[in-house]
Amino acid sequence: MFELFLFINPLGLSCYHLEKQIRKIAEELDLDICINYIPLVTMTAMKQDLVKRNWNFNTSINLTNYHLASLSVQKFYYAIQIAYGKKRARLFLFKLQEALSDGKTNYSEALAETLVQDLGLNLEKVKNSLTDTCLREFISQDSTLASKFNVTSLPSTVVFNDESDDSGLLLDGDLSYDDLREIFTDPSASACLDVADNDAFYWSDCSSHLRLL
Repeated sequence: MFELFLFINPLGLSCYHLEKQIRKIAEELDLDICINYIPLVTMTAMKQDLVKRNWNFNTSINLTNYHLASLSVQKFYYAIQIAYGKKRARLFLFKLQEALSDGKTNYSEALAETLVQDLGLNLEKVKNSLTDTCLREFISQDSTLASKFNVTSLPSTVVFNDESDDSGLLLDGDLSYDDLREIFTDPSASACLDVADNDAFYWSDCSSHLRLL
């Protein structure tokens, strides 16, 4: 079984496309993949996504509003995780990114609340979790995890293979479908160093996107 940690911009277009590719590969190869979402809010990732979407920095979707929206999504994600578990939280985030992927729909808390209800979740229960003392702790823990894995760009994916104990692959940034597929089909691609070893190594077939942890 593979375990993935997806460090993502909660509103990022690139992150949404990466998630879609991983889901497709898992289905095609009939793989058992456990996916963990870690939504991070960084200035660099927000600016990159604004450029990718061709959004004008002077419109209503400016950097300040984007930042506030990102924080709101991040809180909703962890609130759902607290109230209903990681699986429902992942589904919420994926559905939200899907709704925003056309570049025309803007984020709002009303949209988030509608998606919560569409998923059959109790909105009041989720709202109560938004003020749960555990929420900030979860955000802090995941930020610490990103530092531990030396995540410097979003999206970034850390891949663990149960057949290689205490090891991981760090895939930085955008990745092609072929690159991702090879990671899950080539045994040599998942033969890694101990995760505690922070020296950087590269798998030549995957260009500079891939680092062994």
